Amino acid sequence: MALANCRKCGKIYRRITVDICPQCQKEEDEELRDAQDYLRSHPRATIYELVDELDIEQPLIGRWVEEGRLTLIKDLEEEASVPRCAGCGREIKEGQTYCRTCLFKKLQSKGPQKNTEPEKEPVHEKPEIQSSGMHYKRHIP
Repeated sequence: MALANCRKCGKIYRRITVDICPQCQKEEDEELRDAQDYLRSHPRATIYELVDELDIEQPLIGRWVEEGRLTLIKDLEEEASVPRCAGCGREIKEGQTYCRTCLFKKLQSKGPQKNTEPEKEPVHEKPEIQSSGMHYKRHIP
């Protein structure tokens, strides 16, 4: 077990797993519980509301989200503006209707399409002469 300085308060402590002292760890856990309680009562709250209402540092909230200890619901307007595949719901590029996978499946399920246009009569073509041997170039005066 190594000695280390707490990154929050600077005190020397015996470092086991985290880079903050037990006292600061206890404070962070309390802040996490406060954030979780706030999100239970305000489920559509954003990270900015948590920072403003609870006076918690934004990087700390971001770390909790990355660690999976806190879950924020995305803004509904932002979520609605992202184009999604009509088949599976994946995010797709602007102007597309289907993702590549769904488009491929859709095209495969249709199979080869039959030509529904009536056949056109062939235009008068010169018959192709097949000959063997030597060929002469015609001289046109």
